[in-house]
Amino acid sequence: MIKDIIRKELLVNIFSYRFLIGLVVVIVMMGIVGYVLVEDYVFRNQTHISNVQQHTDQLKNFKVYSTVKTVVDIPPSPLSVFCRGAKDVPTSIEITSYQIPSVVDNQGTTDFIGGGGESNRPYNPLLRIFTPIDLAFVIGIILSLFAILLVFDSFSGEREQGTLRLMLSTSIGRIQVLLGKFIGALITIAIPLTIGFLEILLIWNFFPDISLSSDILIGTILIYFFSLVFLAGFLALGLLISLFTRESSTGLMYLLLAWVLVAIVIPEGIGYLAEYNFPKESTKDLLSTIDKQYSEAVKKVPQPHNMMIWGSMDYEGGEEILGINPEAIEPRVEYHKATYSLKLQRAEDRNRVMENYADRLDDWKNTRDALLRTSLYVMYKNIVTAISGTDIETYETTIQRVKRYRESLVEYLRPKVASAQWFTRVLEHPEMLMTKENEKKWDELKAKEGAEALYKIFTWDRIPPLNVSDMPLPDIEFPGITERLSSIMIDIAILFSTIIAFLLLACWRAAYYKVN
Repeated sequence: MIKDIIRKELLVNIFSYRFLIGLVVVIVMMGIVGYVLVEDYVFRNQTHISNVQQHTDQLKNFKVYSTVKTVVDIPPSPLSVFCRGAKDVPTSIEITSYQIPSVVDNQGTTDFIGGGGESNRPYNPLLRIFTPIDLAFVIGIILSLFAILLVFDSFSGEREQGTLRLMLSTSIGRIQVLLGKFIGALITIAIPLTIGFLEILLIWNFFPDISLSSDILIGTILIYFFSLVFLAGFLALGLLISLFTRESSTGLMYLLLAWVLVAIVIPEGIGYLAEYNFPKESTKDLLSTIDKQYSEAVKKVPQPHNMMIWGSMDYEGGEEILGINPEAIEPRVEYHKATYSLKLQRAEDRNRVMENYADRLDDWKNTRDALLRTSLYVMYKNIVTAISGTDIETYETTIQRVKRYRESLVEYLRPKVASAQWFTRVLEHPEMLMTKENEKKWDELKAKEGAEALYKIFTWDRIPPLNVSDMPLPDIEFPGITERLSSIMIDIAILFSTIIAFLLLACWRAAYYKVN
């Protein structure tokens, strides 16, 4: 019976030295890597909470509407302990009227357009897919190697010992033997995998900052399931190669070669070769042209001639003025009304350039990924990264939602341009207006107490913040686990199809396998 084969394979594997050594290695590696990454997540989460509080406080301190901005802080994923995913992705996205967030940056760094993230390494996140050691690496490399060591001699070894002929002399069929060996090996490999995942859950319990929500538990179960499916693929491949070799040593050599090819050569080799086809055109000239056109258009707007003191102006948008003569306020309001639309157009034009570049990068990335899917390891990594919420697609979805929020922010700010509060608050503080009477008082004050005395008059500390309680807030819903899964259905389908193909080929080969 097939259950007898399963029991036999399970007992033989469990009481072997290779199982004991593999079990110890996996437990130690998953424990160490898991602890380091859980601790790293806790630190990143604490930083996120601090950033959220800081950016919430900033909303209470704007003195003029032209400088209003909001920040979307991207929370780290608790499941990043399994896969760190795409590197150099900003932890926050700054949102203003004058820039539109984009998933790609301007000069090939992670100083994103609209990105206020902490990372400033010179890499584009679309290119930085693979990461240092994480649990997906431990499972994908170490456990996959362990899997092929379990089955490399499943048929060739028993044929050499003569036990395979004895087994097939009974009523048990060849397909039953194959399936029994496969299921027995799968249960065996599930033991260290299960212990490793239990280790992670135990480590999580040592950190009170992490609450095991239903989303985390569902994600963990899914990652465990697909990890088992991935390892089943290597077991099926190992059994297939074992059926094509008559000696165990030959089977081991072929399996190690296949493992190196699937786990190392294809991911690294294709990734390296794809760099030669990487879109090398620069957006710098196009963006520079847009900026020049913007500058020329602004010059055509009638410039308000006025006197002002303690004023500052950002090239891309915000202007803050503390002291100004009353006659200049209305012309300056008209000037801002005219230039605001130019600034919005500049943002749209720059974003169009960056999105076109992002589309070309996506086409390049999709072609590369299609070639990389010939590797079981890459498909597994794609699946785990998506479930963990650390893939570039999750960030791209977040960017799209941030863009929609920015549109509501622009609509909120657009009517404010027609008021003096867009750039100054002096109408609420007449002593800051540059009238002849006030200038006489200032001259007397400077003569009596020195020029420093004017700082007591012209200071933003005297001006209360704007009331922006009616401003829309960036309530961005980050992609849920169902949405993240929908982006990897191709990888899931190919992974299952590959395993089924291996098993069907193994069944065909087993039917004609010579036991002598």
